[in-house]
Amino acid sequence: MATFCLALIATCELLTRFLPPTDPDIAAQGRYFAERKKDIDTIFIGSSRIRFQVDPRQFDVETKGHGAPTHSLNLAYQGMWPPETYYYLRQLLATRPRRLRWVVIEVIDYRFGQVEYLGITKRMVVWHDWKHTAMVFRRIMESPQPAGEKCLWLSKHAQCFLQRSVDPGRGADWLRQRYFPSKGKSEVTTMKRGGYDPKPKVDWDEATQAQYALELREFEQSPPQRVRPGLASALREVIEEVRRAGAEPILVIPPSTRVEEKLTEGLPKGVTIWAFNNPAEFPRLYDPELLYDLGHLNENGSREFTSLLAKRMAELAQKP
Repeated sequence: MATFCLALIATCELLTRFLPPTDPDIAAQGRYFAERKKDIDTIFIGSSRIRFQVDPRQFDVETKGHGAPTHSLNLAYQGMWPPETYYYLRQLLATRPRRLRWVVIEVIDYRFGQVEYLGITKRMVVWHDWKHTAMVFRRIMESPQPAGEKCLWLSKHAQCFLQRSVDPGRGADWLRQRYFPSKGKSEVTTMKRGGYDPKPKVDWDEATQAQYALELREFEQSPPQRVRPGLASALREVIEEVRRAGAEPILVIPPSTRVEEKLTEGLPKGVTIWAFNNPAEFPRLYDPELLYDLGHLNENGSREFTSLLAKRMAELAQKP
């Protein structure tokens, strides 16, 4: 029985190497990129803090104005953190995008939540191959949680891995998306804006204003944080893979008031890092008038953030 199970898992794992992600939330973006990869030289990868905050059309206009034109695409997605981010990026690189020159990667760690406390979804299962399950195992082991909770979390991610390994419906899902693709919001609406999904300006109530002021004060008073060893190792690996694909990685740290994201130490050496998690240096990105909620810029704020990125890209591209 053990031999049969191992053979089944190994066979399924081999087959999944030839099948792209079938998750409906993200597969549409992957298809969009694959169909246009001959025109794209810059991509942005990360969570909602990239998806909601970086407008590739504005970015391209401004880099062209600075004398370093780009043709970019925002391929971030809400709630997408490593290991999922790196799994997705590796799937994109596997399409061999020959023109790709820059890969802008958000520096963010895995946040415990969906798999650990809520139900397991198809999206969570998709990225649980050997490599990325090992990454989240290391994240759990490096966390300060009690041993009993760690064991429970490890078992849930192991369940995701096993479910992915023997998923009998994945081939059918791939065939359906390959020959009868559905046009969801990501593909029809958001991708018309290059993957950018801006948020409106909202008026905060007094309680939200007070909560933000408290979080900002605690963030400013907190000491610098060091990147977790497991995340630093995963970053170094993905940096090398991007370079082997012929592109140059850029690490970006968006504005944040989460104390654990006041990252300044332990980041990989020899790679470009754009850090915006400093209220003193970037006060406009922390102005409540430019925020949608406590963790995201609104559309006006995203314009300022995009402009900063475009200026830095032009400076980088024009270096001898």
